[in-house]
Amino acid sequence: MPECRGCGVSSRRKWCEICDIVVPHITGQDSNMIEGLAAVEHTRHELGQPDTRPNRIWSAIRRLDSSEAEWAMSARPNNSITRISGAPPEWEIDDEDQIIMDSGSIRHSSTARLRRLQNGGILPDGSHLSWADGRFYLDGIPLDVPYHGLRKMMRRVRGIQNVDWKKLLLSVSLACTKHQTRRELRTGQHGHQTTIHPAAMMRLNGDTRRTPDFMRGLGLPPWGLPTERSRYNPDWFRGASWMDEWDSLGPLDIRDIDDMMIPMALYIKNGRLQLRVRRNRGWKRLEVESHPEVWAKLCTWSLSPARSNGHQRLRCLQQSLFADTEIALISKEDRRGIGMLSGIVRENDNVSIHRRSGGFVVKGTSGAMYSVVPGVGGHNTRFVVNGIGHEAGRRARPGRGAPPWHRDRNSLCIVESHELRRLVIGDALSSIILALLDDLKSQQYIDTLRGYIHEVTPRTVDPQVAAVRQAENLRFRLRNNLAEHRTRRYTLLFPQLWGVMLRCPLGERMTFTAMRRGHPNVSFDGCETAFATDGRLERNVIYQMLAASGWQRDRHEEGVRRTQRIYIRIGTGPENLANHVEEFAGMLEPVLTVNQRVRLVANPVWSYFERVNPGIRALLPGTDQRLD
Repeated sequence: MPECRGCGVSSRRKWCEICDIVVPHITGQDSNMIEGLAAVEHTRHELGQPDTRPNRIWSAIRRLDSSEAEWAMSARPNNSITRISGAPPEWEIDDEDQIIMDSGSIRHSSTARLRRLQNGGILPDGSHLSWADGRFYLDGIPLDVPYHGLRKMMRRVRGIQNVDWKKLLLSVSLACTKHQTRRELRTGQHGHQTTIHPAAMMRLNGDTRRTPDFMRGLGLPPWGLPTERSRYNPDWFRGASWMDEWDSLGPLDIRDIDDMMIPMALYIKNGRLQLRVRRNRGWKRLEVESHPEVWAKLCTWSLSPARSNGHQRLRCLQQSLFADTEIALISKEDRRGIGMLSGIVRENDNVSIHRRSGGFVVKGTSGAMYSVVPGVGGHNTRFVVNGIGHEAGRRARPGRGAPPWHRDRNSLCIVESHELRRLVIGDALSSIILALLDDLKSQQYIDTLRGYIHEVTPRTVDPQVAAVRQAENLRFRLRNNLAEHRTRRYTLLFPQLWGVMLRCPLGERMTFTAMRRGHPNVSFDGCETAFATDGRLERNVIYQMLAASGWQRDRHEEGVRRTQRIYIRIGTGPENLANHVEEFAGMLEPVLTVNQRVRLVANPVWSYFERVNPGIRALLPGTDQRLD
């Protein structure tokens, strides 16, 4: 059986399951994008066996006999536009302009200089390039421009006249675009040096049938969709060799998005075009030689399909050609770390690999379950730990967040100590997995672990206590039931308030203020009865009740107390109150009827109110208090 390219264990595939998870975090490259020795040697031979010095490699790329860059070296002049004010000047920037662009601030720039930058200038192929408020525009198209390198090339006398600058600069900007998926952001993997292929994203956006909304309609998980759309148009790149390769592949489907993940290669930083490469001491970004043919070839390789020869040549260039041949892509320390992690997973039944989330599922001694995924976590840790429930209860699937009962919980905050940070990623993952396996002991020094275990561990409850809790829950549900609330209010509380109004002595005053949610706005001077109205309908009903029971507004007392709506009882009202009761009860009748057909109570509302005047006497039991 062949050996794994990472750790050397027997594996049916090039990379074992452990390396498939860990190697991308070591190299910044997905394991399926790491090239073998044969491909590297072939690329080195194509370039004429250059040494590891960057200038020698740029020269080798420039001299490479290939037609891949011809699309950028056959300009079609685009200067046929007639301008009343005359043709703009040639594009150029000076040292002061570069300082403004590098700073990203225009606060201290003169108006004349900003106007000149905004007016821009003409490139040799006739396209118009300008700069305004931190952004370049090429014939009105916003893009990122490595202006330091472009300035160097514009100073050349030869070799720039036949360059299709518009297509080249747009290609450079496209190649430096990074696209992430919602899955990467959710799991904290934004530190990966990977991206959805920018050319693939551009082509996907050109098909209106494959928008994210449509894909969600097909039931695809939204976490696998890109976070943003491409701002580039495929028509801008017609005739480019890398675009022709994409056209030959046929239509794309967003379902294949995992196959479109590629390592980041080109960057624009501080106006300089950079290539991410592996040096003897790790991965670095080197400034690319300012030559249009070098830019064109690197863009061609970067924007070609992931399985093409050009893209393979770029990966070999990144991974191996800038480092000494005896320095392996995966160091001995990393190999030992992977070996230790493999041993823990292989020998422990409480640890398993979860390929979908790209991590591990761990069951602790407490029964609590955890998901450990390599990636950028809180406090810049190299892993993300999430609680996914308990073995005795409901569990969330790894990669889908926390269980429903604590979905708002963030990932468990486990900080890497200084000792742990000195370890390679394999050893660090091994250490955290071992700590989670014995979580009852580890909780002594990891506070967040203690709280999580306490939260998810099922508790035995006394049957009597459970019965009380169930009764409380039912009462809570009953109190918050809208139908029950209305029924109780209009068949019990309003009749009680009506009884108080009928029994109060002459000269008694009642204050009826504006509504304040949660506070009573009906109170009496001579008793403790209080009531809170809810809405205009209830206020109108109480106005009718006051008038029927002999209450009258006391405006003199309102002026004395400086309070609106004070009533005084000056009479007892008629002995037979049936007509009055039916009148204001009829106002409540529609509220106790659902869909104009279903009644919440069997009897008419007026039947719950006193219709024979009791006269002045003691209040009924349970009414000398707040009623609601």
